Order: sequence, then C-alpha cells, then structure tokens
Amino acid sequence: MIKVFLVEDEYAIREGIKRSIHWERDGFELVGEAGDGEVALPKIIKTKPDILITDIRMPFMDGLELSRLVKSEMPDIKIVVLSGYDDFNYAKQAISIGVEEYILKPVSEENLMEELKKIADIIDREQKEKEARIKYVHDMEEIRLLEQQKFLHDTIDGRLSIRESIATGKKLGIDIAAEFYSIILIQVFSKNAGENEIDVYSGIKEEIYSMIKDNCNSVDNIFLYDQVGDVLCLLIKADSVEQLKHMTDAGIARMKEVMSGYKDMLYFMSVGRPVDRIRDVNVSYSDASRKFAERYMLEESRIFDIDDNVSGNRASQKTDKTHTENREKDGSNGEKGTAAEEKIDLNTIDAGKISQKTILHFLKNGTLGEVDDFTEEYFSSIGYEVIGSAMLRQYVLVEALLSAAAFMKSVGVEGKDQGELLGKLSDPSGFSDSVESAREYISQLLRIVLEYRNKLSDQKYVEIIDKAREFIQNNYQNEEMSLQTVASEVNVSSNHFSAIFRKETGETFIDYLTAVRMEKARTLLVCSSMKTSEIGFQVGYRDPHYFSYIFKKTQGMSPKEYRKAKTES
Repeated sequence: MIKVFLVEDEYAIREGIKRSIHWERDGFELVGEAGDGEVALPKIIKTKPDILITDIRMPFMDGLELSRLVKSEMPDIKIVVLSGYDDFNYAKQAISIGVEEYILKPVSEENLMEELKKIADIIDREQKEKEARIKYVHDMEEIRLLEQQKFLHDTIDGRLSIRESIATGKKLGIDIAAEFYSIILIQVFSKNAGENEIDVYSGIKEEIYSMIKDNCNSVDNIFLYDQVGDVLCLLIKADSVEQLKHMTDAGIARMKEVMSGYKDMLYFMSVGRPVDRIRDVNVSYSDASRKFAERYMLEESRIFDIDDNVSGNRASQKTDKTHTENREKDGSNGEKGTAAEEKIDLNTIDAGKISQKTILHFLKNGTLGEVDDFTEEYFSSIGYEVIGSAMLRQYVLVEALLSAAAFMKSVGVEGKDQGELLGKLSDPSGFSDSVESAREYISQLLRIVLEYRNKLSDQKYVEIIDKAREFIQNNYQNEEMSLQTVASEVNVSSNHFSAIFRKETGETFIDYLTAVRMEKARTLLVCSSMKTSEIGFQVGYRDPHYFSYIFKKTQGMSPKEYRKAKTES
C-alpha cells in the first residue's frame, strides 16, 4: 500500500476527497488528515506517508511552508499541491520546493486518482532502484572488504602517514584516529594434525574465525586484518591505556569462551605493547609478532600478554645470549676447541626443546616474514648456555636438517632432489663454528624450504582457481552463488579464496561472476527472443529490476537498449 496524508482546511472538500476515492482498492492507504499545516506536521513525521496532498492556502501554516518543512525531514516524500489560484508564482515556488504535482481546484476524483497512480509508479520504480542499489552494495562487499584489508595492512606496516591513514580510512568507513593503539595476533591450530600434514582448510577453523570476526565487527574500536598464513591481526584503538587494557582483557576472555567449545584445537594470542602514534603501530605489531613466534614450540594454547616474557625468562635469555657471544669473541671456555674436548653438563639440557616437531610445525604453518623471529625464539627456548656448546650446536643443526628433509619428503621431494634444493646446506657441519653461523644456517634452511613450499602452493592455487572457474561456469544461473559457496566447493576458507582468486586472476570473485553472467546475458539478448526478465532469471537474477540495474551498471546501457543497438546495427 502507498501511504497518503491529506491536509485541507475546508472540511467539505477534505471529506469529499476522503469519500470519493476507493483508497485500498487502488493500492493506497489514507494514514492521516489535518485542517492546517501546523497540526499536520507532527502527524506526518510520525506516520511517514509516501504522498502528501495539501491545500496551498491554509491558516497558521500554508501548504508551501508545510511542504518545505516536510521535504527537509523526508526528502523522498511526494507532494501534491491543491490550489484554487491559477498563480504562476505559486506554481514556481512549488516547483522549487520539489512538489510533484500542482493541481487546480476543483479537482475531480478521476483526475486526482490519475495523478496519484502516476506518482505511485514513480515511488515503485524508485523503491526498486533503491533496493537494487542496496543489493549491489551488498554484492560488492567483497571489494570493500579487500580495500579495507589493504588499508589496514598498509597502516600496520607503517606505509601510511597519519594524514593518509585518516583520509583513506574515512573513505572506507574506518575512523582510525585515537590516542593509543595496540596489535593482537590470533591463530588456531588443530591438535590432531599429523606431523607431516600441512594444515589446510578446515571447516572448524573457518567456524572459529567467523565467530572471532563477528565479535570484532560488533566493536567500533577494533579493526581486523587477515594475514597470510591464517593469522588474524587485530588493530585496537582507545582513548587511554586503561581503556586499551580493558578491551584487550575483554577480547582474551571472549577468545577463551569461544575456544572452550573446541577441545581439539589449540589457540594462540599475542598482545603488542601500546603505542600513542598511528605511525608506530608497526612497533606494536613487531612486539606481538616476536612473542607470537614461540607458538610453534608449544603443545598447549597460550596467550602472550603485554608483560609476558616469552619462554619464561626473556631477560635471562638475553644475558645468556650476550655471555655466549662474548665467549665466542675471546675464544674462552673451550668455545674454539673441538666438540670432543667439551665437557657437557647434562642437567642443563632439555632434549625436548631440540625437537624435529618444532621445525616441522613451523615449516607447515610459518611464513617467510616470521623466519628471523622464529629462529631467535627457537634458540632462546633451547637456551644460549646450551647452544654455546659446539657439539650441541651441531646436533641442533642436524635435527633441523632432518626436520626439513622429513617435511620435503611429505610434499614429494625425495633424497637426490632434496640435495639439489638445499645445496651447501645439505652438510651443516660447516655452520657449527659459532652461534651466529648456526643461527644463519637455520634461517637459510627455513627460507629455502618455505620458498619451495610456497611455490608448490602457488601451483596448487592455479588448480584451485581453475576448479573454481569451472564451477562458476556450470552454476552461474544459481542466484545463491556466493564467495562462500565456491570457496567451500574448492575446500578453501572464504578469506583465503578471495585473496588467491584476486591474486591469480587480477579481479575479485564477484567481478568474475558478474562478467560471466553479463556475457551470457548479452548472448541471449542478441540470439534469442526471450524477455528481459526471462534472460535475467536464466543468468542468475530472479529480480528483473536488479538484473537491469546490474546490466546498465556494467554495460553502460539497459538490456533493451543493448538489444536494440545490436539488432539494428
């Protein structure tokens, strides 16, 4: 029903209009009436009619003043002015206000109904266009989210100035300005993944991440960015350090609550220290990332808080590291001697820290950007007093090599090919002279294997994208086709799929799907006699108006104009 409000100071005329028109039969509902504009205004604002019919000459507040006030409150309302005066000045004022129709009295039922129906058609068309725009914005959500992700990545990476961050954020609906900031990193692993299994898409992990994202999206001061390697990065802003801590504590409590329902999953969170400048957010990120690297060495869930000393005693580890490096410089304590000359106190060695499982875990899930932090944390976890022994250093390097070999075998690289891939790193004996050379060996080894793993992943991504394209080509008619639908079909998380699809094809999923549908629509418009609405249905748009809206948006003309242009050329 189209809602109508009637304002007329002459009672007889008002009653005549009310009773002469079959409102409901013709698709209208009279929601209110009044004898002057002053009484009418609050009623109009309350009932929110689609059409206002008002006399132009009334006591207290005339129709033109009423129209101005109503238009300022309700810009989309359609106004019909009734006037007993054929005065051009009145008509000109009415037009300037945005009045839809200016009708001279006396007005017949037929004439008024004819004008109301014309306006109803306009309202219907505008409503459909509005709905189409809303749906289009919803469909383009993937593009908006990708733009937001890039913005957050650049902000966290320190690539944007404060002016650029505020300006770009404003365009994307992100108010980045605040007194303090900090970073939280989150990752979830399966407890039951085999040692040689790469941690791939998991419906359970997707479910957990979706809950975390929903929680973050409900808080204005938290912005979420999906990192490479299935890590969620949260940028938190606040007006004080106390507020920042309160939000962090609330986030940790909520994370524990979510994960309480997933006993077979491990979760890790790392909180970076607060900073008071947007350009220093990368400092908070580096702090969180450094602590976060230890997750590969743990078998229980862990939260690395702001004051947390990773591995239990980071300060003493740094002292051990300095002491060990000093020994290397002056050659004392047998450091430059042979392994056979060393005396090793077995009480200082935790063999469990020197584990192939730790390196394997990192090779499955780590990223190139984490190599240095991981290597540092790995050495710290073993202990610099231990790593100061040449014999134990050599043992650590051999274990790392065996871990890399086991991982490479799990992804199809056999013995001879492993040697070619690793080159001089196949023999770690030449890298055990010092802690620094040992650290460099581990870093190089990890980088080579991760680069190879990423290369395999890229090849796998090509297969995934080909499969996704085939699925879209065969199912584009389905209106329910979505990013989540296709991601599930190719067994990849939706966020990951969105990223690799754009990387491999140069366009977003929704852009590709729309292009496929428009190509099919163009063919049908030229090569068939089907109606526009039927063609829209055939290519995945049940709403013919939305199909026309998308077609015109992407092709520059309506479907009818396209058909006419092609058939007449």
